[in-house]
Amino acid sequence: MKKTIVTLMAVAALSAFSGNANAGWFGASFGSAPSVTLFGQTLTVPVPSVTLGPAAGTSVDAKASSGSASLALPWCKVGAKSPSLTVGVKGAKVNVSTAGVKKAAAPAKKGKGKKKK
Repeated sequence: MKKTIVTLMAVAALSAFSGNANAGWFGASFGSAPSVTLFGQTLTVPVPSVTLGPAAGTSVDAKASSGSASLALPWCKVGAKSPSLTVGVKGAKVNVSTAGVKKAAAPAKKGKGKKKK
């Protein structure tokens, strides 16, 4: 029992203090859109949003699109975006989601800044 508690505490501490972990083919990222990478393929599942209280409003509304859905009731609002899967090889990746199949955006490169003279 002690081993299980210690292991769970270690996993919780590592996940709390690390924003992402990446080893090329395998990785994970946490935040508003957590993702998991296995063999270079990335599954992204956005976290649903929930608002309770007066900030949610007092009207009734519902919306759905190919990329998201939301429902608003008095004092309660819930919204969710659809998950997406990025598949392919380096330089030729596509993003598959309920919004369709699109070419994946290239990751931003970290460039060196210009030197000031």
